[in-house]
Amino acid sequence: MEPNDPRHKAVPSSFCRAYCLDGLDDQKDNSSSLAGGAGYSVSNNQNLKNNTTLTNKRSSFGYPTCLFRVTSTSDGRLYALRRIDSAGCVSHKIIQNVMNMWMSKSRSDNVQHRTNNHRSCLFQHPGVVAWYKCFISQRAVFFVHQFHVGAVTLKERFFDPNYNMNNASTGSSNAADLRLPLDPGPGVPLPESLIWSCLTQLISAISAIHRSNLAVRTLQLNHILVTRDGGPSATSSPSSISEMNGNSASLFPKLRFRINCLGIVDILEYETRKSLEDLQMEDMRSLGCLILSMTTGTEVTINDITLRNTNSMSPSQQHQQQQRIMEMLNQYSNFVRQHYSRDLHSLMEALVNPTVVPPVIENVARSMTMRIMEEMDGAHSCMDGMNGALAGLYESGRALRLMLKLAFVNERPEFGIDKNWSESGDCYILKLFRDFGKCCGVLVTVVGICE
Repeated sequence: MEPNDPRHKAVPSSFCRAYCLDGLDDQKDNSSSLAGGAGYSVSNNQNLKNNTTLTNKRSSFGYPTCLFRVTSTSDGRLYALRRIDSAGCVSHKIIQNVMNMWMSKSRSDNVQHRTNNHRSCLFQHPGVVAWYKCFISQRAVFFVHQFHVGAVTLKERFFDPNYNMNNASTGSSNAADLRLPLDPGPGVPLPESLIWSCLTQLISAISAIHRSNLAVRTLQLNHILVTRDGGPSATSSPSSISEMNGNSASLFPKLRFRINCLGIVDILEYETRKSLEDLQMEDMRSLGCLILSMTTGTEVTINDITLRNTNSMSPSQQHQQQQRIMEMLNQYSNFVRQHYSRDLHSLMEALVNPTVVPPVIENVARSMTMRIMEEMDGAHSCMDGMNGALAGLYESGRALRLMLKLAFVNERPEFGIDKNWSESGDCYILKLFRDFGKCCGVLVTVVGICE
């Protein structure tokens, strides 16, 4: 943002170098752009410069929200700062209670990580976006989360029809990093290998949260961040969903999925919170909705598969609404049964069926043992590739240092009359080694040095 941008006033003084991450393009979905998350690809720079007013749009949390990438003045690190206005129900006591709840539940699992990392977060897991703190300032509530460079929401990445068009117009390099070689496109069912990869990562995070007697409460498409860890690429494109599902998972780059916005709903709805059992049951329903959304290419939320406002409805109206829900679920179920494996269809049915209680996260994890092993194999392959690339860079650095040392020593004018540097001297071997590296091209190729 420009130095005279009035949005700087919306950021507390303990942070600097603020950059507004809210998507101001009217063509974008409001809930995706505002509720997106702690890491966001920065685009639409011209629109951000032209707009000098503070956005006052409501996010999926029901309050006016602004999202900034900021730099902390205490440690100099980047964070995602979410400002929520008009949250009069939030007090310092509520914030402290919720933060203590998340901190105490995860303390025993994260002692080692807290020792190695001076930035203490409330709940640490590879499948969640780290939440550091919450505070009240300027009559607004602020949430500080980890900032993931180049991350986009799952909704924007696979369900926003304007995603590829906007990235092409802005020339975003982050978009190119997240583009799949066999990209199904927005609003198209995702390949099964990608769905299983997403589920295994999310279930690992949900299991850790539920074991700590907590609930996620933000399992929606616009609250899951997607980043790329790297992986192989493919050159051919499939012609159908079945062909995509028949291909190996190695055709797709390794995508990382993280649950975002932890603790926000707990604070905003502290006075009206439900029991832990009900909240965890809603998490499992929401997980089933995620499977439905990814397999059908249509966004499905928990409100679409559950009865709402039953107190103000007559029995006939409730029956009609339940009939519509069952018809919709039957259509989705038939589609999933035709295009995906029996395991994925059975898991989806168990989670979204409104007539039965959804299974707990431990039972879901047990039923996915083989899929989890495949995901571990992919993760190990990705780590092997990264270690190989790192080893190559390390060897390149060694060769570069060696060439620079030889360049400082060889052919100095003051050594011209020294017999040790003559063709029969002891130091002449250094010249031969330097010339050998240049002639065979080994050192030149490794370090990229040319004469």
